[in-house]
Amino acid sequence: MMHNTTLKGQFARISPAVRKETAWSEAIVAKIERVSKEKGITQRELAGRLGCNESQISRWTRGFPNYTLNTLAKLSAALGEDLIQITA
Repeated sequence: MMHNTTLKGQFARISPAVRKETAWSEAIVAKIERVSKEKGITQRELAGRLGCNESQISRWTRGFPNYTLNTLAKLSAALGEDLIQITA
């Protein structure tokens, strides 16, 4: 029981901004995977479209990468679908 209490205390100290960043990152990774699967684009093919290696794609699609806007734009162009949408 002590472990659960400690863990809950640690989660409570995570800032709202970090929680939001983590949620957004998770959603972007899920969208990259979904769009790639729907369009039959392999990591190797995506890497070729971006001019990078497969290991870079793998790093972008696991964990919680800190994407730059430039990276998101390149991935969106390579996938043929926007990964993020900004509404005004």
